[in-house]
Amino acid sequence: MDRISLLTEKQRAFYESLVGYMERHGRAPTIAELMVRHKLSSPRSVTQYLEALERRGLIVRERYGQRGIKILDPEGKGVETVTIPVISSAGCDNVNVFAERSFTDFICVARELLNGRSKDKVVSVKAVGNSMVDAGVNDGDYVLVEVTEAVSDNDLVVAVIDSFAVIKKLQIANNAVILHPVSSDPQYTPIILRKDFRIFGKVIDIIRMPQKGELEIVPLYSRYES
Repeated sequence: MDRISLLTEKQRAFYESLVGYMERHGRAPTIAELMVRHKLSSPRSVTQYLEALERRGLIVRERYGQRGIKILDPEGKGVETVTIPVISSAGCDNVNVFAERSFTDFICVARELLNGRSKDKVVSVKAVGNSMVDAGVNDGDYVLVEVTEAVSDNDLVVAVIDSFAVIKKLQIANNAVILHPVSSDPQYTPIILRKDFRIFGKVIDIIRMPQKGELEIVPLYSRYES
């Protein structure tokens, strides 16, 4: 039997609203946000709904996480998710976005997107600008980044230059590191650096947020591999 059909009308409305929120925002709401959203008078009213959904196998909760709600497949297959901090914005045009380490924003993604990488080694940055559009990175996209210096030619990387973050395609030359835009627009030019320049991390996936608010995972590399 469909697990959703076992819910009361109010529980179903709460569940559908919860799923919709997480699809739009890429993260779970807090108890306080759910109180406001559903015009509930107390945190206990929220937890009673969450407990009912958990009993039906529709969600799981991390007991000590502020945004620790995970949606499960209604057919019973668990979809394990992880919360990734958004640590900064990174410029795709010019080197003009300061690389602030801000952990006030998070996105929730399926663990399978990490491809076995440790959650503690993956962060997200929000792309700013259009010099990487031919690599699938658009202005406003969230980019998943593995924090590592183990990068290779043609990888998409996040580099920090004088405290400013950029997303570019990497080329390792004999005596230099070259960060290339991936765009047919001639206004975007490469950045040439000394070979001992350190890379912050490697882009592992791109998460696009269309205007309608639903997350779209963009396949990496397929658009610009030679």
